Amino acid sequence: MPQSHFEPAYKVRTKIVATVGPASREPAMLRRLAEAGVDVFRLNFSHASHAEHSATYEAIQQIRRELGREIAVLQDLCGPKIRLGLIAGNVVSCELDAEFTLTSDPENPDDPHELTCTHKTLPDDLEIGQSVLFADGTVAMQVVDQRPGWVRMKVTLPGRIRSNQGINVPGAALSVSALTEKDLNDLNWTAEHPVSYVGLSFVRHAADVTRLRSELDQRGIRARIVAKIEKPQAVANLESIVAEVDAVMVARGDLGVEIDVTRVPAVQKRIIEVCHQARVPVITATQMLNSMESSSRPTRAEASDVFNAVLDGTDAVMLSGETAIGRFPTEAVTMMSQIAHEAEALIFSRPRGNCPATWAIPGWSGTLESVGPVARAGHVRPITEAVVEAASLVAHRLRAPLLAVATHSGRTALALSKLRNATHTLAMTDDPEVARAMALFWGVTPLLIPELFDTGQILSFADEWSRQNDLIDSGDHIVVVRGLMTSDSSHNAILVHEVE
Repeated sequence: MPQSHFEPAYKVRTKIVATVGPASREPAMLRRLAEAGVDVFRLNFSHASHAEHSATYEAIQQIRRELGREIAVLQDLCGPKIRLGLIAGNVVSCELDAEFTLTSDPENPDDPHELTCTHKTLPDDLEIGQSVLFADGTVAMQVVDQRPGWVRMKVTLPGRIRSNQGINVPGAALSVSALTEKDLNDLNWTAEHPVSYVGLSFVRHAADVTRLRSELDQRGIRARIVAKIEKPQAVANLESIVAEVDAVMVARGDLGVEIDVTRVPAVQKRIIEVCHQARVPVITATQMLNSMESSSRPTRAEASDVFNAVLDGTDAVMLSGETAIGRFPTEAVTMMSQIAHEAEALIFSRPRGNCPATWAIPGWSGTLESVGPVARAGHVRPITEAVVEAASLVAHRLRAPLLAVATHSGRTALALSKLRNATHTLAMTDDPEVARAMALFWGVTPLLIPELFDTGQILSFADEWSRQNDLIDSGDHIVVVRGLMTSDSSHNAILVHEVE
């Protein structure tokens, strides 16, 4: 059993999202992953039963209580992912130029060259000459003949395909909705299990987001929405989608199949830039440390991938198979944390690197006033924007080790997060769901304080937390920002406290 690695909550600003699966579902492993630095656990509803997800959810809540630390849960809806049906023998080799059929009405289920899929009308949506990709693009076929409910395809990229693997048809306008019947049923589970975030797969338009928000409202679900950018239509409609969501995921797996893989790095940088301008958290995902599914060490290219995503300004990095099915889940989280820490050290070692928002985010000039349109999730009052920017400058000038903020909605903390302060940010709230949602915010350590009223109380909690975590010494300063609280919404304030 590998020795557990413990990461202090404030050490790494970039947040880590870990996918739960057979390799990590047991409570003891979940706890080790949380101690190693996981801030958000992802429940992938493409796999596992409601009963299994419920057990995982309850285990995470217990671990959160035991560690005294806010940990968010991201429910990732399956969406209209098109998958192969059962293949005779479960796996088949696809030799170059070999022919396969895809049909909605199989005649010979024992023939592995006769394929079916979960989207029954797909054969009717395809056209002669169109490419069909399987298994994340590792196998490709071209449609050479078509009739109602049936197509014949020829292999153009050989490989092996298995039952239930994914199918992609780049550029095709398929007649599918972003929310499936399965997704709606899964949201009924969500109504009984208050997750922090719901991931919407295969978003194409802002209307997909507003429909999900309506479904959440109908069920009384307060979860925030993460739009997964994995379709070319989503890239084309990026700004309007970002304006409607609470967070974004750069889902590079399907994105790299749907568009030319050479474009993915540029698209990733653009998504991160747009999210920064809109003040929306962004997660970079898929194959970040992929080799660690079977190896205790990543490749140098993978380490560089994570490092550069942090330099680009991602708020979080995500592990998928590494923690879901991999042999070294704890080591993967520890490695992710260490790489992010090294990247942040470089950021803040640059000239003026610890001045608010002066480091290299493409298109980001460093002040709240300079950003473009802010998304609905990131709006704060003009006075709050001014106070947040001023507090960041004060913390920088005084080299304060802690910037504490009291917030009811989390928006003031999000505004601080997007300024990328070198100073640690402690965000206190009286709302349990807001506390857990802030676990995704870059550089923010959330703390739930019921009945959080006056500035003196805020300072007292900040001082105590800093001492417990060995962050402050005599003569240090703590900068306190008070956002809008339900008990006193008349003003914002900045307080600078010198530690005795």
